[in-house]
Amino acid sequence: MARVTVAIAVYNGASTLAAALESVRSQTFTDYDILVLDDGSQDNPESIAELFPVTFVRQVNQGLGAARKRVTELATGEWVAFLDHDDTWHPEKLRRQMDALQTGDVLVHSEGTYVYPDREVERNERFTEDPFAALLSNNRVLASSAIYHRQTLLDAGNFIADTVRCSDWYGWMLLASKGNFRHVSENLIRYHVLESSLANSGFKFFDARRHIIENHFLANFARFFGSLSPQRQNAARRQLRRELALSISGMARSQQRSGNRSEAIQLARRALSLGLDVPKVVTRASGILLGR
Repeated sequence: MARVTVAIAVYNGASTLAAALESVRSQTFTDYDILVLDDGSQDNPESIAELFPVTFVRQVNQGLGAARKRVTELATGEWVAFLDHDDTWHPEKLRRQMDALQTGDVLVHSEGTYVYPDREVERNERFTEDPFAALLSNNRVLASSAIYHRQTLLDAGNFIADTVRCSDWYGWMLLASKGNFRHVSENLIRYHVLESSLANSGFKFFDARRHIIENHFLANFARFFGSLSPQRQNAARRQLRRELALSISGMARSQQRSGNRSEAIQLARRALSLGLDVPKVVTRASGILLGR
């Protein structure tokens, strides 16, 4: 049994899958197996996957949250390493991260390069071992850099299907109270931001953040944050409400830009009711309400 299962969920990604798999085959760390899950693609990714030593599984399209949930269930390794089908790894990626693991760690992640259609941007963020510091304001763990302890996540509840976007954020927040997050400050992945990703970065992205904050993190607050001290719980609740207001104001702005003024006004009013103490929310919402 391999120590690490490399898990690739693919949906209509046949054109980029070969490069992703080749970057796995180039790893200097070799104690891994590869699981490719086809989430109902129309472009036959199996024809690419069969060129590599992988386990290939197909399912009816259910979205990324369901796909991540299933690969976690199907993986055989003690650790699971996510790789999105349009991203690639540095050859030393697995070795550097597995060597960095310490007792009590439940996840290890790294830095990476954002590859846009017209430019590249190297990320260089600082982290502590405290998982909540990496997650509360936003999900700062790059999915294709993450290696997580499979059984710990299964015991915590695993990913869920209704988080199509932000599904990794949900899973990492489940892990946050279970142990440390180890950060490797090296640039070990290339994260490709495609035109299709940019096109979906507006209303759908903000609505996905709203959904996970409102219907999961706040609605089930004790599940995610019950291990924190009362003082830190209060701080976490305030931060989540701030992020909820920011997400709703982002939805309002997207609706305004799409010409849906009545929907934009409703969302702007709700954002203000939640975030009168958040300058960015006030600026966005008041601009919409005043017709600017």
